[in-house]
Parts: sequence; structure tokens; C-alpha cells
Amino acid sequence: MENLIDYSAAAQTGSILEHVIYIFLSLGGSTFAYWRKSLTFSAALGAFFLGVALYLAGGPLFFILLMVFFLSSTFLSHFKASIKDPVEARIHAKSGPRDIVQVGANGGAALIMAVPFAISQNPAYLVAVAASFAACNADTWASEIGILSRKAPVSLITFKPVSPGLSGGVSPLGLMASLGGSVVVALTYGLYQLAAGNSGELLWMQIGIITLGGVLGSILDSLMGAAIQAKYISHETGELTEKPDDNNKPNQLYSGITFVNNDFVNFASSLLAAALVLIFVQLK
Repeated sequence: MENLIDYSAAAQTGSILEHVIYIFLSLGGSTFAYWRKSLTFSAALGAFFLGVALYLAGGPLFFILLMVFFLSSTFLSHFKASIKDPVEARIHAKSGPRDIVQVGANGGAALIMAVPFAISQNPAYLVAVAASFAACNADTWASEIGILSRKAPVSLITFKPVSPGLSGGVSPLGLMASLGGSVVVALTYGLYQLAAGNSGELLWMQIGIITLGGVLGSILDSLMGAAIQAKYISHETGELTEKPDDNNKPNQLYSGITFVNNDFVNFASSLLAAALVLIFVQLK
């Protein structure tokens, strides 16, 4: 896999002007997200540093992948929000603007894979970083679009119907959205490499591996969401929820492990998908 791509990190060879441009792009993106109330202030600050760190580690490619994930997920979070917001507020432990923990949960795996690339320049890590973003994008698209499905989702563990929006549930619409989210990141990677002069069968293999890795990450997210993510019985409604308390009164644990919340599952599934892709690519 070492010869798969002839690529050197642009951040190590780019001009000072290029560095300044990408730093300001990161600042502009995080500021816009804060202004749009998509991120809290601390999350916007974290997103800015994440963008800069990814750029310094892997050049424009890593930054562009981050932006594709961020922009598409932000757009979908506002899509038909009037329908989704009441459901999410009732079920999800967090609603409204994303906080800094959610930023880390969605970008942490990519950063973990980006650091060894910056050190070793092993191109296998390029595919792993892309796969981590594909997994996050696939899961976000599945959640934001799948919740609108007219057909009730089913648990990946019991295959019984579950409430829309509850972690661990999947629907045909959500699965198609998951594939779409993964393909968008994989094609972004491919277009960047084509623009950089890389092409051929091996690049198509990478695009396919990234796509499959993203879908795998989304499925792992659903499996962990169904099997080990904490779910509670709301003392107010008697329904299943992911909120450990309602109005500062604790809810009864129904299943899962208390410290395993949606952020934990998002981070773990994207990291595991990236790691599996990295191992596969290294063995090829």
C-alpha cells in the first residue's frame, strides 16, 4: 500500500500565504457555525483548532474532508427541523447547538489517524482519515434523514420496531442515507486525488474502501447504540429515552452502560471503522 499514492502533505510544502488562507477558512467556518447556532462557542473554538490541526497534519485534503462532513451535516441538521426537533428533544440527551464534546466525538478519530500520517507520511493513513469522516458522515446522514422515515425503524439487535430517533434503530431510508453520506466523502477524496494527478484502478479501490468503511462505521454505530448505549425510562412519559434525567429528576436505567452515550458511540464507531480500514489497506 506504500506505493498506492505518491502524496506529500501540502502543509509541509505550502507557502505561508496558503497556511494563512486555511487558518482563516477554519476560523470563518467555525464562526459561521456559531453564528448559525449550529455550534456552541466552545464547540466553535474546538472546531477551529481541529481544522487547523488537520490541515497542519495532512494539508488541504484533510481540511476539505472535514468541511464536506461539517457543511453537509450542518445543512441536514436544519433540514425539516420543525419535524425533527420535537422528537430529538424528547429522546436525545443533547439537542440544539452541538457542544465541544460532540465536535471531538466526530473529529477525534480523524485527528488520531492524521497524527501518524504527519509523522510517517504513510499514505494508508490518508484512506483511514477519509474513512473516519465517511463513517461520521454516513451516521449523521442516516440520523438526520432516517428520522423522517414513514416506516418505523427496527433495532439491529432484536429486529423489533423502536421509536424514531432512538439510537440503534435502522430503516431503509436511513440505510440509503448512510450510503449517500459515505459516498460523498469518498468521492471528495477521489476528486482531490484526481486533481493532484493521481488516478487509475488503485484510486478507484480506495474510493470503494472508503465508502464501505463509512457504511461499516454507521452500522457499528447502530449496533453499539442498540447493544451497549445507555437507555432510560422517562419518569415523565414512561417512554424509552437517552436522557439520564428529565427536569433534573433521574430516569431509570433500562439497558446499556451508563457512561456509554451517543458521543461515546460516535467516536468509538468512527475510530473502529478507520482502524479496520487501515489494517485492511496495510495488508493489501
